[in-house]
Amino acid sequence: MMEQQNNNEELDLVWLFKAFYEKCRKAKEWFKCKVRHALRFAWKKKIALTIAFLIGVGGGICQSVMENYFTKYTLESLAFLKTTSADVCDDLLESLNLFCKKKNYAKVAEMMGMVDENGKVTKEGLAAASKLKKVSSYFWIDDRHSGAPTEVDKNGRYLKDTSVVRIYDRLQVEIVTSELPVVDTIKNGLVHYLSTNEEVKRNYDSRQEMLKKMIVQYDAEAGVLDSLRRQEYFSEAYRKKTMQIDGPMIVSESNRQLFHDDILKLKNKSFDCEIELQKKVASVYFNRDFAITSTSPKVLTLSLIYGAIAYVIAFIILGFFDKRKSIKKYLESEDED
Repeated sequence: MMEQQNNNEELDLVWLFKAFYEKCRKAKEWFKCKVRHALRFAWKKKIALTIAFLIGVGGGICQSVMENYFTKYTLESLAFLKTTSADVCDDLLESLNLFCKKKNYAKVAEMMGMVDENGKVTKEGLAAASKLKKVSSYFWIDDRHSGAPTEVDKNGRYLKDTSVVRIYDRLQVEIVTSELPVVDTIKNGLVHYLSTNEEVKRNYDSRQEMLKKMIVQYDAEAGVLDSLRRQEYFSEAYRKKTMQIDGPMIVSESNRQLFHDDILKLKNKSFDCEIELQKKVASVYFNRDFAITSTSPKVLTLSLIYGAIAYVIAFIILGFFDKRKSIKKYLESEDED
């Protein structure tokens, strides 16, 4: 009885696989038949479909020209802010972006310092500024409260999540340009634009003066400590200690170090301030070159996409009109049923 049941199950499986194979074979034949019909129909209507494709390509080219939709590169870099805040630079870059949107490239070039000795915009500067299509900036945030930035806030998370802390000593800058050779020129122009702002420049000058005062203060404090140390060392009470052991006197000399740790720390701080003062670190600088993050479609790519869409739409419309009688009969037969 059990053997007969097992045999029946095996027969059912064999029948099931055969049925599945037949379905796949019929589906393959049906697909091949439809492809042949589609190719024959496309060949039959080749003139109309070619015209539709060319119309789509022309539409893509027209849109490209109207919207200046040539190849655009999106690039990003990290800007460090020494004497200003990220929100200040964000407002400045937004102002620059407004002139980019208005295509006032002469003003953009002037703002980025692309001028000659007479203050007039140079041809090279105007050409470079005309390639700058957009300027955006994004804040860095810290969601771990560790004091270190964790991610770029491109989705406005800071405004939605009260547990997120915004970092103000850096800013992620994004530019969109139509040519890569002008990226370095744009980068230098952005640094000039941000650094020469009145508020930023005033903060930078104040910082330089503060460094000079700190150097004088550190040197003065180190000098006072050094004088006290020398005076203490050469004093008789400090330099010699006496001990009475069974009559004879033993004379021992104490520590001969003239500069203790506090003096060395002050000297190091003064030295660091001098280095920073001599280096004249810019108030705004990029830590690396702009890197490409995305590239928009080229004119040819956009035109081919439009042409393909027009071709498919024309194919569907022509097929509908070609089979309209069959469709009408099918719909009428459905109504009778």
